[in-house]
Amino acid sequence: MNLPTTGDSETPLDPSALSNDAHYLRAVTAMAESQVVVAESAIYSESGIKLLDKGVRIDSRLYERLIQHRLAGEVDDQLSTSDAVDIHCIAAQVQRLSDSTMLGRQLAQWLGDRHPRLVQVVQHMKWPQRASFKMTVMRHQLPQLFEHSVLMMMVAVSLALQEEMSQDDCAELAAAALLHDIGMLYMPPGWENVQHKLTLNERKQLAVHSITAMLVVQSTQAYSRRAEDAVLEHHERLDGSGYPGHTKGDAISLWGRILMLAEVVSAFYGKFSDMPAQRLSLVLRMNHNRFDHRLTQHVHALLSHEQPADSAQPLALAHSSAQVRQVVAMLAAVMQHWAVCKRKFPEKWQTLASGRAGVYVDLRMQALEKSLAESGSHPRQQADWLKMFEEDPSSMAELVLINKEALWQAESCVQTCMRRWPQLLQPSDVLAEALNDWLVNCRSVFGKEVAGVPAAQVVEATENLSQN
Repeated sequence: MNLPTTGDSETPLDPSALSNDAHYLRAVTAMAESQVVVAESAIYSESGIKLLDKGVRIDSRLYERLIQHRLAGEVDDQLSTSDAVDIHCIAAQVQRLSDSTMLGRQLAQWLGDRHPRLVQVVQHMKWPQRASFKMTVMRHQLPQLFEHSVLMMMVAVSLALQEEMSQDDCAELAAAALLHDIGMLYMPPGWENVQHKLTLNERKQLAVHSITAMLVVQSTQAYSRRAEDAVLEHHERLDGSGYPGHTKGDAISLWGRILMLAEVVSAFYGKFSDMPAQRLSLVLRMNHNRFDHRLTQHVHALLSHEQPADSAQPLALAHSSAQVRQVVAMLAAVMQHWAVCKRKFPEKWQTLASGRAGVYVDLRMQALEKSLAESGSHPRQQADWLKMFEEDPSSMAELVLINKEALWQAESCVQTCMRRWPQLLQPSDVLAEALNDWLVNCRSVFGKEVAGVPAAQVVEATENLSQN
């Protein structure tokens, strides 16, 4: 295992740094404000200074005392907490998520009679104190990441069952999956806020979180080298475009390939509430060189359980390539009109009377474009998905669904804007005039029948969008 390095001295790249990391200690003491955390033994500094007596209850006020010293030993081994994330807790989470989440229900349907084996694998898993304590901190401080990790583990084990792995291997892979993002506890608070712009130092820390997670797994001394490597590799890609080592092809282990794919599946379902299966399927088809082909086929089988009986293949047959282009052309036209509209905005437009309307539309359009780009269905990616259609005609259905949903969101934005700011229909300044032009142009686009959009307009709209 070749361990990548970083010039960022604050990023823990060796096991001895884990127990003294400022961000992790803050997370532990913050958890202790609402959950009982007690020193099971006296805590000392490396120089022999007693910092805490045995039996002392931890709280956030102790953070400053702990951070001023280099601690002797791993702090997790010296603390106990109520309601810890133990084997029983994880098994209960698997049962709950199988019933309460879209991805959990799909996994249950896909596995069928084998679904109970998910819980059996968890019950067979090695789960030392350090792993339990750290996951307890994650559940308390980063609950969404905790749920993502459990769902990711469920996907990973499901893929391992498809590969007919032994129960012992499945159990160790399950532990690696649960701990794959534990390095996030060593990140500065607020990184998960989408509005927060990461600093260069924070970006470096985020980029090496898989290294930190691997060191945590290593420090437990409970798992094999395969588990350590899999955690380290969970953001790598077969074409070398991943991180932290830009590892390629056969150099990435099977366990690492499973975790990288399970991570993507869980992340998509966590991010998209609308058509996650279709979005993910499209992304996997367009990035087939980044993931293991055999494992990806398993995922496509899983995703098919999300669709109603008359969806994927019948829908693909019902749409020609020209009709797909027409749907995309309408969406491209809306985006092109917005790009033209923004070029007319005056300086400091946000402060004008119509500024709130402009900010609202701008944020909605940015989010829409980002969502389309992430699913590989942005009009600018036309060359990519046309090539994909030639290789896999069934993917046409997914593109149609996603772009129709995007058109609905754009139309909803227009309707909301007109309802909340009716004064835009009688503009009184340059900004309002530009917004009114966009609204008029969009209504014209939405008023056209999809089948009536000429092929020439398809090319023109997507080419103009690319130039913008």
